[in-house]
Amino acid sequence: MPSLGDIIVTAQKRAENVQKTPIAITAISADRIAQANLDRPDKLGFSVPSMTNAESSGFSFLTLRGVGNSTAGLSEATVATYQDGVYTGMQITQRVPTFDLERVEILRGPQGTLYGRNTTGGVVNYITKTPSFEFGAVGDVSYGNFDAIETNVGLTGPLVEDKIAAKASFNYSKHDGYYPNVVIGGRDYAERQIGGRLAVLLRPTENLSITVRGDATKNRSTNSYVSLGTTSLDGLTDLAHPLGIFSQPAAFFEANPGILSPADIAKLNGGSIASYYNLMQPGEPAPDPLKTGKTANRLPNLYKTKASGASITVDWDLGDVNVKSISAYRYGDLYAESDITGQPVPLTPTPRPLAITEKQYTQEFNFSGKSFDNRLDWLVGAFYYRDDGDYRGQYYLDGLGQLIQAGAFTANMSGSPYQLALNFPQGPLPSINSLAGGRTSIWQTALSDGPAYPGDPAGNVTAGVTIPQTPYQSFRQTQRSQSYAAFAQLTYHLTDKLRLTGGFRYTIDKKETHRIIHSNFLWALAAARMPDASDDSIATAAGLCDTRSKRTWKKPTGTIGIDYDLAPRVLTYAKVARGYKAGGMNNSECNNIYDPETLTDYEGGVKAVLADGQVLTNLSFYYYDYKNIQFLTFSNVSTLIKNAGSAKTFGVELEYAFRPKFAPGWQLDGAASFQESKYGQGCFGDPANTNNAGFLSTPKQACPATVLNPNTGQMVPIGASANIKGNDMIRAPRWKFNAGLQYSRDVNDFGNVMARFDAAWTDKFYNTIFMDKAVGYADTVQHSYWNLRALVAWTSPDKRFGLEVYGDNLTNKLYAVDRQLVNLPPTMINVGGLLGSPRTYGVRFRAKLGPAY
Repeated sequence: MPSLGDIIVTAQKRAENVQKTPIAITAISADRIAQANLDRPDKLGFSVPSMTNAESSGFSFLTLRGVGNSTAGLSEATVATYQDGVYTGMQITQRVPTFDLERVEILRGPQGTLYGRNTTGGVVNYITKTPSFEFGAVGDVSYGNFDAIETNVGLTGPLVEDKIAAKASFNYSKHDGYYPNVVIGGRDYAERQIGGRLAVLLRPTENLSITVRGDATKNRSTNSYVSLGTTSLDGLTDLAHPLGIFSQPAAFFEANPGILSPADIAKLNGGSIASYYNLMQPGEPAPDPLKTGKTANRLPNLYKTKASGASITVDWDLGDVNVKSISAYRYGDLYAESDITGQPVPLTPTPRPLAITEKQYTQEFNFSGKSFDNRLDWLVGAFYYRDDGDYRGQYYLDGLGQLIQAGAFTANMSGSPYQLALNFPQGPLPSINSLAGGRTSIWQTALSDGPAYPGDPAGNVTAGVTIPQTPYQSFRQTQRSQSYAAFAQLTYHLTDKLRLTGGFRYTIDKKETHRIIHSNFLWALAAARMPDASDDSIATAAGLCDTRSKRTWKKPTGTIGIDYDLAPRVLTYAKVARGYKAGGMNNSECNNIYDPETLTDYEGGVKAVLADGQVLTNLSFYYYDYKNIQFLTFSNVSTLIKNAGSAKTFGVELEYAFRPKFAPGWQLDGAASFQESKYGQGCFGDPANTNNAGFLSTPKQACPATVLNPNTGQMVPIGASANIKGNDMIRAPRWKFNAGLQYSRDVNDFGNVMARFDAAWTDKFYNTIFMDKAVGYADTVQHSYWNLRALVAWTSPDKRFGLEVYGDNLTNKLYAVDRQLVNLPPTMINVGGLLGSPRTYGVRFRAKLGPAY
């Protein structure tokens, strides 16, 4: 077993001991990944201070110290992911498989010098094992509940002695559905993944190495959204009455005279307007998924992601100078069918899939060395990034459509004293299209460069495709992002113990995008009420657009710090660092562009290995000054990134390990973190306009007393919840804690026996800037929870074979890894979420041959 803290990392793009690296970094070795059963990237959040890890609609996003990613179309990560030095900006491909890894490095805080691009939150480095000139083979196979099967195989060795070595690895895993769906039957949350890596190391001379890598992964899951809560905004719309007043029974109209005439009430025969016209009816009762572990989503959900890439890394040691080049290409795509409300009635289904494709090219050059009698460590470099992305999202709005249809055809136009009237005979309501004169407008045709409108079963890309009767919104965005950067970092050894570091980076980001938004539900409403309106006026009313935008941002970032060896194995450090994330364009807006965000970090810490190597304590303190914060908000079926004004964060993090000599084989390790984060001044409207500020977005100003409602021309008061000043930052739990207790012992000729128990606690955190203050937002709060894991392992005396029994989430705690609010229909707030994994357990067999593994 290696000594505490003896992990070599490359966080500063040179090999050094993690305890000698003056930044807040957690390094997790391959052995630790196996010991703590961190077989999925999302489990890292249970072992790293100030880190939360979530998934949403096929996206993976990380948050470090309350600074994290948001899922919105072609938006980019705030916590950057690197795989063998290759930057991955695509959030749909950031779930890097943990098989065949040498280590994972998590750098907390802005990394605006050596990494630079979009690292206001931090960096996660995945480092795979390198090919070896010695033969080695490794494999494992596991079986667990939910018919879970996983196998990993790795093989390495020389192809040409001392000149060419190769490594290949393969991973396959699958499990049946975790949670039963009470509406459509079967079980949701099944998953299957297959992937592989191939690497070839060429060493033509002793001072030159060339590593060629390739990887590919496919993942398929049926992680259905579940309903975490609903709030009626009109007092009439709920799960039992999905169309509000149109779902109310005849008795409601009898008790509330003036809405329907007695003759119309009699026609209902005790039923509702919805049943009279064969409109949407209530679905199966939705159970509380956080108590029952059951889902009730009407739409079968499906997410398919593909990720692949190739890179060439050249490392050339010229003596006084080391030259490194990393050239890479990465590809990713996402296919998603879902209804994010999780309801037993279809409210926002995407039977035509949401599809995202991205292609990424990167090139980085590093030149490093030592000067002035080795007193100066220096590194200079340049970086280029290009990403070509395509986003297609089509959402049916069944509930909203039927509300519009029912409202249009029950409107009392005769001037009678009743609000509504049954204007058509019993049965399905007639199509609004059929009453609009059969017109064909430019908005009734398919995109010339895209898929046909929903409703065209053949998928024909032709003119004259009929608008479907079901209202929908369609978003299309193509985007090219390019980034250029030059950077340098110098560390000068003032004495043998004292060092001064300075770094600078200059970045130029360019984005150009083509956005197309189509929608027919406002067209349908306009056609019903304005049958003689022109196509142009209808298009304007519907807010449709076909626009092109481009923007360039330039930003200097950097760091300055000092570190001092207080003792041979005690490092103290202090630094100031600034990070920057480029702005961007939302696919569900026609013209708006959100601004870059910047974060300045004031940080200090102590890294110590004490008591003759028995105790490790790493302590860090930080203060964040966060500006123009990019945050995610929701508008109907759209996710929008906007800018908040500012936030301040103070935090403390502790990582510890204790391996006492008086108790051989025992080890206690873990981490704890505390953060206090508050937004500054800002006034925003929630999607449902429940605080009457939906028409207002002032990211740096306090809320005025009233605001103009452009629909009515009236000044309306603003609710208190619109002011976000003092609210906690999104996904920033105040406290996090994890601890692991491990015992390992060699038992004569039997081999080694190891047992480990891990417990992690995450404090309550919020998923929106409104916390739980606005109407309906209480269900977006993730309350505190524990996660308990255990592992018992046996290893043969020759270290060739091993057997493990493992268990995760031992208490079967049900929690949500994502919560999204949707204001559809507009008379009800729905909060949907994705569930974390339930209790899982199983057995794993390991085997290896040769010294290389």
